[in-house]
Amino acid sequence: MKIVLQITLISAALAGSSAADLIEKDVSRLKLRPQVYACGDTVTLADVLDFAQADPRLLAEIGDQPAAAELVAPTQTQITHDQIVDRLEELGVNLARVLVSGALSCQVTLETASAEAVADRAEDDAPLMRQRSYEAGAMTLAGVLRARIEGELSSAGGTVEIEFERVGQEFLELTTPPFDFSIRGNRGQRLGLREFSITLRRDGRVQRTVRIGARVKLVKQVLVAAKPLNVGAYVKRDSLEYAPRIFTSGQDLGVDHPEQIIGQRVNSFVPVGQMIRAGDLRLVDLVKRSQPVTVIGSVTGSEAVSMRITGDALDSGGYGDTIRVRLGDSRDNYREVRGVVSGVGTVRLTDGGL
Repeated sequence: MKIVLQITLISAALAGSSAADLIEKDVSRLKLRPQVYACGDTVTLADVLDFAQADPRLLAEIGDQPAAAELVAPTQTQITHDQIVDRLEELGVNLARVLVSGALSCQVTLETASAEAVADRAEDDAPLMRQRSYEAGAMTLAGVLRARIEGELSSAGGTVEIEFERVGQEFLELTTPPFDFSIRGNRGQRLGLREFSITLRRDGRVQRTVRIGARVKLVKQVLVAAKPLNVGAYVKRDSLEYAPRIFTSGQDLGVDHPEQIIGQRVNSFVPVGQMIRAGDLRLVDLVKRSQPVTVIGSVTGSEAVSMRITGDALDSGGYGDTIRVRLGDSRDNYREVRGVVSGVGTVRLTDGGL
């Protein structure tokens, strides 16, 4: 059974209007977004569709309707153009007056909200803008955005610095609960000037959509040249040191661990104090076949005991490569294991046990 779309009366002249009368003369144009990021427990039509060229009453009536079947965060899914058309028809929208364009499908990433909305909402008709006396356990929109940005950059290490633009500052003080935030942004751009589109909901109803800008920086310790690194030389531990750097774009974020580059050959001259980049080095095998290697692992038992033993490499490999290693020097104690190259002549067992 189709659900008939009810249009909110805004004047006596519109009394009795239906979904078929939603657009008087012009066709409303809805645009399917190619990619969407959302937080919460549902993905709505307002998340996946751009209503900019549609009658505003259309957004008010169907914007908060689910765009797909119930989803459980975190998850990723595709919502196709045909599915959207079917969903609009199901809601009673007159497709003769509504055109859906844009992408053929929308890649949806649904993640768990940083703060879950409580089930029992306050019944009072509070204004959109709230005072700064937050409820216990509430998180501001600014806090939700910070948590998301820091989560995206967690694997990079360092400290994230975020400066929100003045425009939209008042919305950053809204909290969940009682509001819910659906956030969309370009996840490919993690640093520099970023813009987020936030749909504000209260009691399941869309209040409005706002845009928030933020400047994102990453401050971290990276390896720099402690002495000049000449072309053709090999990187040694005493030629490296740590220094703080500030990153404002998605550039090379430097090297965190010496083991990643010790033993590599210098491809481009690196002066003292300059950050070492991947392009400055020529990757070479840190472990060579038939050469002895140090194997790091642990003895399984009631207590974990770390041990180092010597083995023979059965493969060559660079940092992070998985190779085979032979342990033992006779048929009686011969054993073949697999490990990850973790340094010059060093292999760490993948299963941890010796």
